[in-house]
Amino acid sequence: MADDQTFSSGMPGAPSKEEDSDRPLTLSETFDVIRANLERIEGTRREVAVTLALILFGGAVVWAVLTTVIPWSGGILQSIQDVLTLSAPWSTLPAPDDPRVAVSTDVRVAMWVGSPLVFGVFWFTAGYHLDRASRRAFLRAGPAGVRDSSSSSGYTLIAVTVVFPLILLGLAGSAWGVFALVSWASLRDAWGALAVLVFLMGCFSGVVRLANEVLDRRVNR
Repeated sequence: MADDQTFSSGMPGAPSKEEDSDRPLTLSETFDVIRANLERIEGTRREVAVTLALILFGGAVVWAVLTTVIPWSGGILQSIQDVLTLSAPWSTLPAPDDPRVAVSTDVRVAMWVGSPLVFGVFWFTAGYHLDRASRRAFLRAGPAGVRDSSSSSGYTLIAVTVVFPLILLGLAGSAWGVFALVSWASLRDAWGALAVLVFLMGCFSGVVRLANEVLDRRVNR
């Protein structure tokens, strides 16, 4: 038996411990290592420091992306001030009979006229995703099947301060956008562009929902 074990361990095709240790981690294993390190510092002072560092790093990345991608006329701070004072030099949302949208009936014009609907769908989808994500994070039952009251409070805070306002914005934007888009499509006979826009928004919402279904199944394993 000992000779068999020695022979099997010395086979050319058998992986050795050194090979396993030198093997690069897969993406799933890397996430597992990060999760284990975060669980190790949970409840300690290092958790507060890591959280603050992640918030500062994420804010810096978002600021850099917004500053680089969006062509702010007077800088991001000046543009935000112009928006708050209603003096931003942006083009107004065109009416369905505006000459600026009479030159074409493609999807780009449909998105321009129905931009409140596009934003409404985005806000609805964002609210849905954040609700599902907060459920996965805060409403996971313990070993005895009892939910932690502090975790439930965390979910309630997210739902009231983030998800509910997104739903209200989605309702307001969608109602305005549907009226403007249907009026434009009936006036310009652009039902094809409207159908394509609705299809694209449905695909976007479907992808977000499918991704959340996959994440829910991984959490419930």
